[in-house]
Amino acid sequence: MASSSTEVSKSTYTESHKTQYSFAEFPDDLKDEMVIALDGLCFEAIQQSVTLRPMRILNCNAADSNSGKAFSKAYCEVEMESNKVFLLGDIFRSGLDILFDFLENKKNPGSRQEQFVLSKLLSYINSGDDEMCLPTKDLEQLSETELTIMLANHLYGKLATSSRYLIDKNCSGKKKNCCSCGRNECKLTGMFGDTSVGNGQVWHGSLDIIINNELVVEPVEEKTESPGGKSPVEVKTKSTSLSKNPQIIAETVVFSFLQKQTHPERTNFLTPCIAVGSSEMLVMFYDAEHDVLLESSKIPLFEFVEEMPKKVNLVAILVSWLVVNYKYLCSGLTEEMIDSYKAELFSHIKDKKDIYENKLVLGNVGISVSSKEKSRKRETIVRSKYLFKKHQKLSRMLFKEKTDSSAESSDE
Repeated sequence: MASSSTEVSKSTYTESHKTQYSFAEFPDDLKDEMVIALDGLCFEAIQQSVTLRPMRILNCNAADSNSGKAFSKAYCEVEMESNKVFLLGDIFRSGLDILFDFLENKKNPGSRQEQFVLSKLLSYINSGDDEMCLPTKDLEQLSETELTIMLANHLYGKLATSSRYLIDKNCSGKKKNCCSCGRNECKLTGMFGDTSVGNGQVWHGSLDIIINNELVVEPVEEKTESPGGKSPVEVKTKSTSLSKNPQIIAETVVFSFLQKQTHPERTNFLTPCIAVGSSEMLVMFYDAEHDVLLESSKIPLFEFVEEMPKKVNLVAILVSWLVVNYKYLCSGLTEEMIDSYKAELFSHIKDKKDIYENKLVLGNVGISVSSKEKSRKRETIVRSKYLFKKHQKLSRMLFKEKTDSSAESSDE
């Protein structure tokens, strides 16, 4: 599997560089919008700030003795470890540094790989309505599964280094090669296949979408799937809540252990999973080395407009770009996260920790409930010096643009 993935990556990288994006083409008027959206990852006093909450596992069936548990039957009772929350930018410092060099100094990344990753974001944003507006007039009629496949085709796949992704072959949509956006000429860049992952003795099951063998994307349905969902082989009954969803937690944990097992050379093992609802997304992270579980705040998928088609929210685009390219852009946990916010999963899987660490597989895995959120005290944002400096720079950049604009208007 590893060699196949490497070949795909090299092929895609070589092909894409034949028509490399010109950074000089990015218009100045879009930079202000990016600055404002980016500040939501660095500072809390923003309407669309994206935060991270550490979670502690109180009880779960991750090591159930009854031949393991399918993801659809995962049980995981969690609580927020404290009233402190972090900002998403703290775990994506590598990505933020690349963006800041471009926005502040018009400096391109040093390596060709980083240039390629940045070009995916800039070309997507610069495409305007051609890419950022989901081309369907019946968005509300789509199931969460159909919406997620469309997002994989029109958002996540466009921002990733490879547009290839794998859809669960048991999904009833497997008979269609067209995207659910409604355009006859719009074909799926992904394919249907075996997305089973895990080990029959522990948490396991089929994932809905896997992007480039590196990222899980899961819809959260409001009811048991039927048409547009799973076959009777494994019917999934998903919680209506994105937050603290036991199935999403189980899938994130297993995929993190699998990535650590498959790619031991990586500098960190913080692995994300994107959960998609009808109008918002959420990202779950687990670090299989340090046993830290983080959940992002909910991120609106679309701008707040009544018109159709709906335009993808710029904050959602930035977060999606960081997440789908996490192996290049994620800097890993901060020291405070590592030292103070253990999920305590290791204590629940003592007898089967070896299976999680060494015996998980992707493909050919045998197929053998969130409570209402409790009211919490007002949270305290953990503001790192790194992110506060970034926020100050963003404020100066935005203030300078407005000052220059006002000066030009007065001259006229």
